[in-house]
Amino acid sequence: MAMIGFKSTNNQAVYVNPAQVIYVTAFEPDVSIIAFAVAGHNGQPAVIHVRGSVDFVQSRLSGVAPAHGAPAMAGSAVAKSA
Repeated sequence: MAMIGFKSTNNQAVYVNPAQVIYVTAFEPDVSIIAFAVAGHNGQPAVIHVRGSVDFVQSRLSGVAPAHGAPAMAGSAVAKSA
């Protein structure tokens, strides 16, 4: 399974396995929350905040190229094989 690269809100590279994502939601304009199928310490899904709109993040996770005119993100084209 390919790991999809994103930038966190702290400009750190983070890699996401799309098979473990349960939902993506908006936090702020151009910041999304990715929730995983892993429980955190409080029993809620573990989440990370990444740069990019919900549409951008979902398109990256589904393997679909972002729509024409979507903002390019530094490091967003990174994919790693597991």
